Amino acid sequence: MGHLLSTPSNLRVLRPFVATLLAVLSIAACATESPVLSVGDTDLDRAVVLAWVEARSGIAAVGEVTVDAQVTADVLSELITYEALVDLLAEHGVVASDADLAAARDRLLGAGFEEASPAMGRLPRWQAAFDATDAGVAGARSAFEENAHLVGHELCTSHILVSTEGDAADVIILLDAGGDFAELALRLSQDPGSGSQGGDLGCVPTGAFVPTFERATLGAIAAGLSLVGPVPSQFGYHVIRIDQVLPTDVVPFDDLGAGAVNTLLTIATMTREVSLDGRFGTWDPVVGLVSPPSAPAED
Repeated sequence: MGHLLSTPSNLRVLRPFVATLLAVLSIAACATESPVLSVGDTDLDRAVVLAWVEARSGIAAVGEVTVDAQVTADVLSELITYEALVDLLAEHGVVASDADLAAARDRLLGAGFEEASPAMGRLPRWQAAFDATDAGVAGARSAFEENAHLVGHELCTSHILVSTEGDAADVIILLDAGGDFAELALRLSQDPGSGSQGGDLGCVPTGAFVPTFERATLGAIAAGLSLVGPVPSQFGYHVIRIDQVLPTDVVPFDDLGAGAVNTLLTIATMTREVSLDGRFGTWDPVVGLVSPPSAPAED
């Protein structure tokens, strides 16, 4: 059946909401017409962004809008990623028709989304982009072929896996101060297999790692960086070292199979221009995710 969007209770990037005053983004609900988020040719103002965070996270906003900063960052990471795919495909002539959107809507309803959900105003666009990519339409093929060099690498990496983002940031500080990567991996990494090898993961083709790890690695290669992190995954937080830049023959689009969507999502977030109001967080073009603001916003 191809790729389906996740329901709000099982988002790819949305972590469970934790009610805490330690990481809160407070934004007065006054109106503004200026875009606070731009992804390619798509501009979204603050009211739209706040409404989307509420719709996708299920956190009600009443009066003064107060939303957990990490939840906001995760929802916006998803929003940017999928809007980037829509923008990339549109650049190559793939724009969903009314029939495409209706079919995508039916698939989402069948997957458990509620018809009355305000999120249904945007999700069919994303699902239609998934469907077009899975179907291998000409524009999806040309979007891949034009940018295939960005993903045409074997991933030769080492990593240090820790439990929290703060722990990963501490690892980076130790490395910046001259710490030995292999020794730190042996001592600190929670991946016993690679940790015992100084963090070495060898060289593997794209598609072997979880999407966030792979996206950050490819982003670092494109940016000419040798170290990237913290990088979240379902396993914890990674500090990744690029050990070798090893271009390889590009896999033909027809051979990507189920990996086509993730590949185009990676390409889309690496090639779209993204601008985000700092009150909502910071878009990291290397990792491909939004980081929360360092302190609550003030109006």
